[in-house]
Amino acid sequence: MPIRGVDIPHQPAVWRADDGVVFVDLSGFRHLNSDQVRFIHNARLRVSGRQPHPLMVLAGDLLTVDFDVQLFAARPDLQHWTEAMAIVGSSFMLRHLVSMFTSYHPPRYPVRLFDTEGQALQWLGDGTARNQSSDG
Repeated sequence: MPIRGVDIPHQPAVWRADDGVVFVDLSGFRHLNSDQVRFIHNARLRVSGRQPHPLMVLAGDLLTVDFDVQLFAARPDLQHWTEAMAIVGSSFMLRHLVSMFTSYHPPRYPVRLFDTEGQALQWLGDGTARNQSSDG
């Protein structure tokens, strides 16, 4: 018999900052699957009060993403909740993943990759993100 909480995989941290930006911390995650992205989506809606919001994804360790994660993120009925997405990380693989997502499943909101959280926050906070196309 499994002990409560022992067999539950670690989930990403999701929170809303005072400025309205919703953070998703994928630190330590090398792979993102559909169960995790569904958890992230539901957590985002809880912390945002079901209001559209800018999204900051801390993904410096991410190396692979299941294909269905891209399809889920590109669903038109889910895109309403995201005003802009800033992804933080500098690896070659993350650059490749972001490029594939924005090329093959371009969302209606702008998506941009940044090396630092500060650069990403500036882009999200100064309104630039909401006035750019997703190829930013």
